[in-house]
Amino acid sequence: MKKYKIGIIGYGGFGSFLHHWWDKMENAEVAAIAYLEHRPKEGTGCRIYSDWLELVADPNIDIVSIVTPPGLHVEMACAAMRAGKHVLLEKPAAITAEGAQELLDVARETGRSITVDHMIRYNPIIRSLIEISRTGALGKLRHAVVSNYAQDESLPPSHWFWDEEQSGGIQVEHGVHFFDIINALGEQRFVQVSGVWDKRNELQRDRVGAQVLYDGGLIASYYHAFSGPGFFERTTISLAYDRARVEIQGWMPLKGKLEALVDPNTKAVFEQIPGWRITHSQPIGSAADNSRPEGWGAAVPAPEVHLQGGSFEADELLEGSFEIAQDKGTVYGRCVQAILSDLIENVKNPEHKMAVTLDDAVEALRTALLATD
Repeated sequence: MKKYKIGIIGYGGFGSFLHHWWDKMENAEVAAIAYLEHRPKEGTGCRIYSDWLELVADPNIDIVSIVTPPGLHVEMACAAMRAGKHVLLEKPAAITAEGAQELLDVARETGRSITVDHMIRYNPIIRSLIEISRTGALGKLRHAVVSNYAQDESLPPSHWFWDEEQSGGIQVEHGVHFFDIINALGEQRFVQVSGVWDKRNELQRDRVGAQVLYDGGLIASYYHAFSGPGFFERTTISLAYDRARVEIQGWMPLKGKLEALVDPNTKAVFEQIPGWRITHSQPIGSAADNSRPEGWGAAVPAPEVHLQGGSFEADELLEGSFEIAQDKGTVYGRCVQAILSDLIENVKNPEHKMAVTLDDAVEALRTALLATD
């Protein structure tokens, strides 16, 4: 088995996290590090560069991982591809539409493999819901609400996160994760985007929101606040399908609950969700439809359920919960291993379709840019 040599550019907290998890893999090894501010401690077992261009030129490196402020992503990724390296680029892909187009052009010109670290697509809960959505068992995704409350204690006003010339702003630097998740779940493209925001001062745009209409009729709302203590940090994703309601908890999803109208065939698909457990079920005929109070016309006879001018058959109203039986750090680590494995598979076989492509990352970025502007 070939062991792919990885070079990491940028070695803050996340760079060292990637190093920790990638060194556990049989087919990958972190062989070099180029630091910007945080020089790695001695004993990493890697070649250490103070100039990232020297790492890009290193003939022993197969894949360059770029873990820097977003404003540097395009220059570094393009240089790496032109030097013959494959690239795993931290999100966002770029901070401008022009930068994103340059990445697409250089990837096409060089034929190098490149993906962007939208690692949440590799989360087992999200992966299973993407697959279930594609079966049609849930019907169409009609509405999504993302609420993300993040701490700002580690983000002083001088941090590059607040400098939109370096980060692109919250929707670009962080929101792209969630635009990408909803893109994957709904398999729809945006047609209209509007954004709102509030600033605590001239530098810090710390609360942002977006409303997005998609070409299949999906309407999604996104809210991100980097303005509170870590005690209240939480993320929820609520999904309204024709036949189901789903709530997912955690920006790195770890658990959630689901309510669905099912028949024997569609009921079985939920077993692929990690930790799936049925908490309640009842025949449609005995389930209460509270949309019509007593005396307000005739009830719709089971098993026919009406929606959006059509109808479908279901014989059971099902409620359940799901949960990954691992801690957040482990799930996160498995996700970054999975995306590297996916990239390596594409390096070996260019016909292999990665779960996250550069096109996917650019689509999420375009939504984020419209919401920001």
